Amino acid sequence: MFYPLTVMLGILPCVFSVTCLSAAEQAGSPACDPNGVCTAATPPAAPAGGKQLWAASRAFTDAPPLDVQKWLSGKPEMEGKFLVIEFWRTWCGACKRMTPLMNTLHKKYGDELVVIGLTGEPEEKVLTNKGPKKEYYLALDRPRADAGTPNAQRPTSNAQRVEGGPDQAEGTIPTTEGQGAYEACFGVWGWPHVIILEPQHRTVIWEGFPGLKGYELTEAKVAKILAIGRAANDKKAGKR
Repeated sequence: MFYPLTVMLGILPCVFSVTCLSAAEQAGSPACDPNGVCTAATPPAAPAGGKQLWAASRAFTDAPPLDVQKWLSGKPEMEGKFLVIEFWRTWCGACKRMTPLMNTLHKKYGDELVVIGLTGEPEEKVLTNKGPKKEYYLALDRPRADAGTPNAQRPTSNAQRVEGGPDQAEGTIPTTEGQGAYEACFGVWGWPHVIILEPQHRTVIWEGFPGLKGYELTEAKVAKILAIGRAANDKKAGKR
């Protein structure tokens, strides 16, 4: 088991359904009746004095298996490696700002982790995207099962906007716009949103906007996560 790592990271794993919650079942998501009529949802409030998320928190839960529609790069070897999954959009300026960090993690730690950019947007839009080249793995998310239902609108407010923070659609956010099935499991509504999954149980051990002031995802933080993982493996090997 990979138990020592989860203990050292303060993780208390709980089962996150393999067939993940639909967007309507997630906190802060719109409720839809059988006829597809959705009521507007209230956006999740920023925790007072804590880390703000533009997604539903899935920390310390086991993520569903990653099942993509199509790999735009070669399919990576993920067995035994940490996964760094970036949910992004082609129009997202914050995603472009974070691309160099994701490129660095891919180049520097590629033997121990896999960096994956995932979006539910059309393939042609992704392939013609302008901006810093994403040198890590790219994939298209599978369409949501409820993609044909009317979109509920999620209003935004200045209180939820953070200078230098993630990008959100202006005015109202169509909750299903460009969102695939896997991203919907995490209730993402601000981009980019990054999750890190540990190798054994695919438990979410980090989540959030990687550039959030005071809570940044840095090379040093990733290096520490990997070091803890190596130490746990060494301890496990020593007990054999």
